Amino acid sequence: MLQLKKATSIVGTICLICQAFLTINPAAANSGTHERAIGEAYRDWVEATNAKDIEKWASFLAPDAIFLPPNNPALNNEVKIREFYIRLFTDERFRLDCRQNHVEISQSEDLAWSMGYCSATFTGQNGEEAQDKSKWAKVWKRLPSGEWKCIVNSWSSALVR
Repeated sequence: MLQLKKATSIVGTICLICQAFLTINPAAANSGTHERAIGEAYRDWVEATNAKDIEKWASFLAPDAIFLPPNNPALNNEVKIREFYIRLFTDERFRLDCRQNHVEISQSEDLAWSMGYCSATFTGQNGEEAQDKSKWAKVWKRLPSGEWKCIVNSWSSALVR
């Protein structure tokens, strides 16, 4: 009987350790999965931008997204955000070359932030090709479907106004 109690105690301890490991470790494992998902979403978003596909581009927005472009008022709804990008997309030269170099997932795994750098090519005021460099930060929200969507987007501009 004593051996049975010892065995039960050992099995119970192993079960508790396994349960603790499974409770803690999935967050770390999921963090990598979420980082990859955001990385893929960002890459696809830039591709949609360069294809000037407003519908695909808008599919990366959270329903309550807010954009904070430099030297412009806040864009606090999807209509304003779309209008801003439709104007950009009408420029034949408009193109982005962007890199996301950091993603961090919240402990609750429903929010994340990312940052990176971007180079934009566009038609300047004199009608010639122009460029701007920026650094950016985004906040991502994980929807109940599991998809990551951008809820806040803010970037800088190297151009002086």
